[in-house]
Amino acid sequence: MNRRHFLRQSGAALAAGAILGPGASRALAAARAADVPAEIGIQLYTLRDIFPGDVNGVFDMLTRFGYGEVETAGYADRSPADFRAALDAHGLTSPSAHVGIDLVRADIDGVLEAAQTVGHRYVTIPWLPPDQRPDRDGYLALADEINGFGEQAQAAGLTMAYHNHDFEFDTFGTDRPAYFDFVERLDPALVALELDLFWAVVAGYDPVDVFERYPGRFQMWHVKDGTGTGDEMTQTVVGQGTIDWPRIFAASETSGLEHAFIEADFPPNDESLAFAEASIDYVESLR
Repeated sequence: MNRRHFLRQSGAALAAGAILGPGASRALAAARAADVPAEIGIQLYTLRDIFPGDVNGVFDMLTRFGYGEVETAGYADRSPADFRAALDAHGLTSPSAHVGIDLVRADIDGVLEAAQTVGHRYVTIPWLPPDQRPDRDGYLALADEINGFGEQAQAAGLTMAYHNHDFEFDTFGTDRPAYFDFVERLDPALVALELDLFWAVVAGYDPVDVFERYPGRFQMWHVKDGTGTGDEMTQTVVGQGTIDWPRIFAASETSGLEHAFIEADFPPNDESLAFAEASIDYVESLR
């Protein structure tokens, strides 16, 4: 636990103790701490405007803000060993890597070797090109393929995972989103899920309902906020949008949550560091 995180936790506990007494404050702290992971992460794609050119500077700022984890989207032109060294130097870990499905298909052995070096647990497919999601049968075939990758990952001590956008929730003219069939086809013993909460909301689905439909399946989240509704939602600082974060984090146990990565595809005003700091401040306030 970093110093900033510790001070937040200590201050909250002291305040609760003063108001409610020591027994109540311990119970309150235990209940609230269970909702938000001990370490908050960030998807480094959020910082793509500055990250590749200043890895150590960005890592230093993230630790100052209170982040303990990062999710990669490439290694900033460094070798996996050099990237791991930079993480270690700043006391960061990287539980998950976003790796495009085409690279997984072309060189899964290399992908898994890199993941082992950096210290990832999950190798997460982040996106599908339009031609690879033509219909419901396409998603089922993809699930079978990812299950196969999952077997190879498991043999290497790793786990495959899949991250959604809104397009997976296409119903293809029925009353059931393809995403549900896709999730049910994936083998939970081989493939984890990372629910992008913003994109689920954009598609018209309540993340808590999704957790309750598939309890324990969503080991990772993308914590991303927005204003507006549907396709008109605009991304904003976490806590400044319309998504009900206290309610969602209260469902973390149902989800099976292990890692929560703050992210913005398009940080407000193109100020990625300001977004990163303000967003973690809000999430930490939920403890």
